[in-house]
Amino acid sequence: MSEAVVRELRLLREKVDRVEELLETVLEVLTREDELSEDDREALEEALKEHEKGETITLEEAAKTLCTE
Repeated sequence: MSEAVVRELRLLREKVDRVEELLETVLEVLTREDELSEDDREALEEALKEHEKGETITLEEAAKTLCTE
């Protein structure tokens, strides 16, 4: 792989790591305050797991999908 590709992959990994940290923080803050129902808590935990598995799409992709329906 070229240096440019490796550099881009590292940047993408850093972005994914930041998103994971943000999701974990949101989950911690919301669950600590007990403002979430059990269903909401489970949904947040599932969303974090999906993100970790790479099963999510970008907001741009979601917007395009929603706008074409």
